[in-house]
Amino acid sequence: MQFLKTFFAGLKNAGPVPPAALKSFLDLVLTLKQDLPITIPLLRDLAAGLPEKAGLLKRRIDRRYSRLCRVQEELGRLDFKKAAPGSSPEDYVFSRIDFSRYQAMEETVFEKLVPEGLDDFSEDFYRKNFSLSRTEIRAIIEKSYKKSEGVYKLQKENPEKIPLIFSVMRTLETSLESSPLFSVYEIQAELTQLLCFVSGGASREFKGMEQLYPLLVHSLDNKIIRHEDGMETKLFISPQGDLSGTFRPGDKPWTLVLVPAR
Repeated sequence: MQFLKTFFAGLKNAGPVPPAALKSFLDLVLTLKQDLPITIPLLRDLAAGLPEKAGLLKRRIDRRYSRLCRVQEELGRLDFKKAAPGSSPEDYVFSRIDFSRYQAMEETVFEKLVPEGLDDFSEDFYRKNFSLSRTEIRAIIEKSYKKSEGVYKLQKENPEKIPLIFSVMRTLETSLESSPLFSVYEIQAELTQLLCFVSGGASREFKGMEQLYPLLVHSLDNKIIRHEDGMETKLFISPQGDLSGTFRPGDKPWTLVLVPAR
């Protein structure tokens, strides 16, 4: 507790330059045993430097890469010369979407999208696109699919919901409008758990805690992420201050902002 109090006081007075003391905080997180009654998956991943073993943060990055792979794959199949006369580019692209893939999905593909993939998008995103909450959409998906022999199959009991399900599943698989890779609120919640644990159950806050989030974001500068197919993604802080990632789906570079500077 004394270390944390001193650490956060140091952050409060450190100014804009990330203090070297961040390493000592992350080292402390690494010493905490996995079976302690606290849930701090993001802090553990950041402290370990995004290990190859897929923790929460690594899985989030992998899902962004998977979406880019799907988008790149679909773009590669488009041939606008084959569009019907008079049709718009948007109509042609829509006509080429294979919604049948969402009728039966391999376990490994489905479980990348549900349930964790639902948390890659904000509540506002779901309200804007589907006029439903994330919780409502989760319930619809979980009721609509049944797992059998390693395949999730769409049930036909509620045919009126199938267009919605197709639209949601496609969004989960291809949309690039995801929330920040990790948020200040998530870090704040994990810090609250950590401080509560080390103080024996008492709720504690220290001045300077708000400085930790940007330091954790900057700690990912120049990190390299290796995906299952062997391709690598490089994280970096852009000149504008965003945490960005250069992905290479199909060995073609795509850069996404993962945590906006604001």
